[in-house]
Amino acid sequence: MSRALVGHRVAVIMCADVVGYSRLMGIDEEGTLAALQAIRGDLVDVSIERHSGRIVRAMGDGLLVEFGSVIDAVRCAVAVQQAMPARVADAPADRRIRFRIAINMGDVVSDGDLIYGDGVNVAARMEGLAEPGGINVSRAVRDQVRDRLPVAFTDLGEHEVPNSPRPVRVFRVITDDAALPPAAADRHRSVLPPEKPAIAVLPFQNLGGDAEAEFFLDSVAEDLITELSRARWFSVVARNTSASYQGKGLDPKQLARDLGVRYAVEGSLRKAGARVRISCQLVEAASGQHLWADRFDGTLEDSFELQDKITESVIGSVAPVLRGAEIERARRKPEAGLDVYEITVRALPAAFAETEADNREALRLLDYGFGIDPSYPTANALAAWCHQQRHLMDWPALRVDEREEAKRLARRAISTGADVPLALAVAGAVRATLTRDHDLALAAVDRATMLNPTAAVVLGFDAITRCLCGDYRRSIENGEKALRLSPLEPLLYHAALAVALAFLLSGQPEAAVAPARRAIEGNRNFAFSYAVLALAYARLGQPAEAAQTIGRLMRTIPGFRLGALRRIRFSGAADLQSDLALLREAQLPE
Repeated sequence: MSRALVGHRVAVIMCADVVGYSRLMGIDEEGTLAALQAIRGDLVDVSIERHSGRIVRAMGDGLLVEFGSVIDAVRCAVAVQQAMPARVADAPADRRIRFRIAINMGDVVSDGDLIYGDGVNVAARMEGLAEPGGINVSRAVRDQVRDRLPVAFTDLGEHEVPNSPRPVRVFRVITDDAALPPAAADRHRSVLPPEKPAIAVLPFQNLGGDAEAEFFLDSVAEDLITELSRARWFSVVARNTSASYQGKGLDPKQLARDLGVRYAVEGSLRKAGARVRISCQLVEAASGQHLWADRFDGTLEDSFELQDKITESVIGSVAPVLRGAEIERARRKPEAGLDVYEITVRALPAAFAETEADNREALRLLDYGFGIDPSYPTANALAAWCHQQRHLMDWPALRVDEREEAKRLARRAISTGADVPLALAVAGAVRATLTRDHDLALAAVDRATMLNPTAAVVLGFDAITRCLCGDYRRSIENGEKALRLSPLEPLLYHAALAVALAFLLSGQPEAAVAPARRAIEGNRNFAFSYAVLALAYARLGQPAEAAQTIGRLMRTIPGFRLGALRRIRFSGAADLQSDLALLREAQLPE
């Protein structure tokens, strides 16, 4: 490279590539190339030109583009990603082209028309971290764009970049159609709900009119939108859209029509001297029914602490209540009219009921859903869990090999669910239970908790996975966080079991007793909680309590045997024999 041609400058760089390009080419090489060429010609290249971008390099499945403006780059990326679902809607689910996009602003080295250097490397790294259909940006881009475009951001934390001296902070751009304000002419047009439910966080009412309180309420609403957006199984209306309803006292039914939402979070603040009281409710938009409500007291002198308390409590309560409402909604609809999302939601309670009859019903529903979309990540994860339970409990096989079926479905859920925290977390737990492929299991739960670090259900399965992989400290930490975050979560018994088992396996049987009891109370049909409690008592030198616990287990689940524990791929499998001997002494059958 001639030094005379080399120059350093700051540039805005966009990297994009096709998700699963090799797999798509393997399925249909000619069809994939033709589809990609059409999308490039009709959409991507047109959008780049319209936003004054310059294509630096075009590989088979990827693009490197330079822009003169951060605003233009983000507008271009949003336009492409928002147009893509309609472009590929007619293609089979497993053959749809989806892009990952990342935008960075940084130093580059130019050599004629080509650019290299740290700015490009960071963009490429962020693109690899993006979800299918998503856009990641650096902090510099976020800071330039914030409040200048109708988009929101989710903080994904710091990530290492190869050959870079420091990590880069990555933000995900929320590009749902709901993120754009509705046009005034369409304000009263009926909007059909999307496949997944949508929720709006309405501006909280400042009943006292205090300016300091107004700023505090704005911060609370922004935090709630950010945290709710992490859940991924429902859409969240962006702040600039919901803020347009400030002070309008909108009727819930009108809200449902205007924004296409099923649910809304609303609230108010009253102030008396230095103290404030914040009331918060979750409302079903179409009916106006209150699904959940709570209130919080504090002072604005401790505004950050109060803000964190409100956000944590609302997120911990709203997510399971919303899921319960969606389950009831799906149950009320005729089965023949359900889409794959609704079928999966309907199957969820049966999948975790831990009885053979419910297990069969869940698999029946999920098989029906696979007829609509065999790649739906959460359906694959739930089916994997069901087949795992059949294998562990030695229920009559519905497949040639329940263990292999569970492993296969879990791997598929991980490969197709890169942006679905619940699917990743459940599938990771299945892989940790049935295999010693700890790298894949831990990678799945790592991404799940990165995407949604405040979801108790995700943290619970993360805790199970880490415990089975031998990371007892993190298992206890994440399991206890789940128990603290969401007392309303019906699947919280998984977190309690993980904490109890991690305490037990790390030599702290006295600490295992309380969470094991909590796991039993959470689901009396989950046999493994009884086994852990009995083991804790046995290790504490309390054989009568251990035998009593096994007696309860046998009355509740008569078919449970020691063999179920042997089928689990514990990290410390060599230590299992002494535990099995203790359970035999407590009269657990072989």
